[in-house]
Amino acid sequence: MQRKTKIMTAVTAALAVITLGSGTVLQMHAANNVSAVSQTVAPSSVKADSSQLTADSTSGTKQNYTVKYADKQTTDQAATLQKKTYGSNDSAAKQVDYVGSNTRGTTVKLNKSTTAVVQGVMGHTYVHWNKGDWSVTAVASNADATGTPTQFAKQINKQVKSASLPKSSTGAITVYSGTQNEEANEVTWQQGKQLYTVNGKTADTTVKLAQDAK
Repeated sequence: MQRKTKIMTAVTAALAVITLGSGTVLQMHAANNVSAVSQTVAPSSVKADSSQLTADSTSGTKQNYTVKYADKQTTDQAATLQKKTYGSNDSAAKQVDYVGSNTRGTTVKLNKSTTAVVQGVMGHTYVHWNKGDWSVTAVASNADATGTPTQFAKQINKQVKSASLPKSSTGAITVYSGTQNEEANEVTWQQGKQLYTVNGKTADTTVKLAQDAK
């Protein structure tokens, strides 16, 4: 009887350890989930000239998450911030569409210290320049009558200089004049194995969202 009691006690203790171990794993897994914007680098809201965005939903894990933003007036989804973790720094760096200073085309002054290169391709004008480890490309449709490609590029350059961009090994900004039907504007930057990407419907809110990501 005593032997049976000892065996039962040992089994109970073993089950307790297993249960505790299982619970610990579940807790670790749950702790790795991301369900609130405060658990990410993303801001809860963003205000730019064109509109104001509010974080609408957050999903994923600490290594890979997505934060979606809705336009405060229309309530439509207007932007997304994503974090993805790759196996190496090089793998993450390859995802950044960085454009160097070897581009060809006519040059234009955006301000006293910034010179850009202008190229025309298939009904669009591309104005490109570099800011430290970042490349910036402003794209304007030749059919857009609201302003010239250079004016749009100057506007973006002014915004980029108005606030710091996230610290990164390399980063790239590609934005379009006028509001896009899709989240075509993009800001991407690398931090080690992590890749952060912001997509949005308007250029100014997309850049501002990246600037506010800390």
